[in-house]
Amino acid sequence: MEKQVICIFFMPNTYFQFKQFRIEQDKCAMKVSTDACILAAYIAQRHAPLAQNILDIGAGTGLLSLMLSQATQAQITAIEIDTNAYEQAKENFEKSAWANRLHVFHQSIQAYHAPNRYDLIVCNPPFFVNSLKSAKKEKILARHTDSLSFEDLLESAERLAEAQATFVVLLPIKESQLFENEVNKRKNKFYISEKLFIRDNPSKLPHRVILVLKSPVERQIEPTLTEKILFVKDLATDYTSDFVDLMKAYYLHL
Repeated sequence: MEKQVICIFFMPNTYFQFKQFRIEQDKCAMKVSTDACILAAYIAQRHAPLAQNILDIGAGTGLLSLMLSQATQAQITAIEIDTNAYEQAKENFEKSAWANRLHVFHQSIQAYHAPNRYDLIVCNPPFFVNSLKSAKKEKILARHTDSLSFEDLLESAERLAEAQATFVVLLPIKESQLFENEVNKRKNKFYISEKLFIRDNPSKLPHRVILVLKSPVERQIEPTLTEKILFVKDLATDYTSDFVDLMKAYYLHL
């Protein structure tokens, strides 16, 4: 008698559930990632408590804006060029508890003209430069710098920032060096004050870095640069206490 083999396939969730909100992500090319969550939580903990007007460049699902809404009382403006991602962010904002403080616009940041300036600007930008591209148009927009070069990103941040502003970006290590070169070329503009290197565990090299930029009015005579490392897990594959401290207000099971 032949044995019957029954295969059961489980479809992945089309959403990511946080403690205080849900991210629907079925329409969006780029899904919720650990690195993006770390970016938002780190900003919320260290750079957002006093922010009044926050700008999220390249909103995607709206993840950064929603995490910062939970942590602050700020008005938050999100800009998204991709139609599907814009619709996704709009839906996620409208279903959240902070819909009255969240605003999303469907356009490029280069074309965006704000009625006010921002004291905190955040971005998880398209970051692959001259790399192999996906055949899917939405993923190309989300992952490659073609639609938003580092020069355009910095010019937009400079144009939209208040005199005393903080600008925070997340990048892969290689691309961060190219971004730094562009920052250094633009004298008397933003300068890098802080780097947080993200490592999966102590046996792995950093794969992402969070760069914190300050506006020149805050520049000291000798600007200082702070460098830190965040390990997501230890060698036993348990979350580190630093990671738990960052994410416990957001992740369901922490």
